[in-house]
Amino acid sequence: MHYVVWILVGSVTALVFGAGPRRHAYRPNANGSIFAGAFGALVGGVIGDGVPHTFSASITPISLVFAVLGALVFCWAVRDRASDAEP
Repeated sequence: MHYVVWILVGSVTALVFGAGPRRHAYRPNANGSIFAGAFGALVGGVIGDGVPHTFSASITPISLVFAVLGALVFCWAVRDRASDAEP
């Protein structure tokens, strides 16, 4: 169950951080940031919870913090950059 919570936390974080404010009319990375946020939250939640404790059925506050941090890192990695734009 905690895997689902981490993925939802990552998706919401990606919506707020990556896909929320639309600066361009066409943003092909909007869905990519949501998937990257979900994956980053999953990775961050596993790291924050500790790999041996991941198989337990409890959600700890530190795992939620690491899930948000993981989502932010992965969303930052796939964000739009000014140097990526074509001249």
